[in-house]
Amino acid sequence: MPEVTILPDGIRATADQNETLLRALGRAGLRYRVGCRRGGCGICKVRLLLGEVRYERPIAASVLSDDEQVEGICLSCRAVPITNVVIELQEGDRLRRVLGFAYRKAATGLITGGMQAAGVTVSIETSTTDGKE
Repeated sequence: MPEVTILPDGIRATADQNETLLRALGRAGLRYRVGCRRGGCGICKVRLLLGEVRYERPIAASVLSDDEQVEGICLSCRAVPITNVVIELQEGDRLRRVLGFAYRKAATGLITGGMQAAGVTVSIETSTTDGKE
């Protein structure tokens, strides 16, 4: 499985087979500025500094020109790494780590999770199916 290194942070993530750069980073809990996620807007462009990627479908020249491709620019929402790659975010973009829910099993048999972001707390409670409470 290809390893993806993101500069300037030097953070690494692993891409599953046939997984786009964007999806691999998202699965690793990493986020940055993206748009349509379909290859139609070009907002998710990153610079490929090392390694090779492929596209499963053609990319419109209006979104990613031949000159940009020669310069190593790729669309992270469509680019699938075929080797280990090193990418650099666009100027002004920054990588954010998005934490998932932290789960803990309560003594009552409930699983409780919560996350607080931007002053909003989200909680999930799911009771076990064994009928014990």
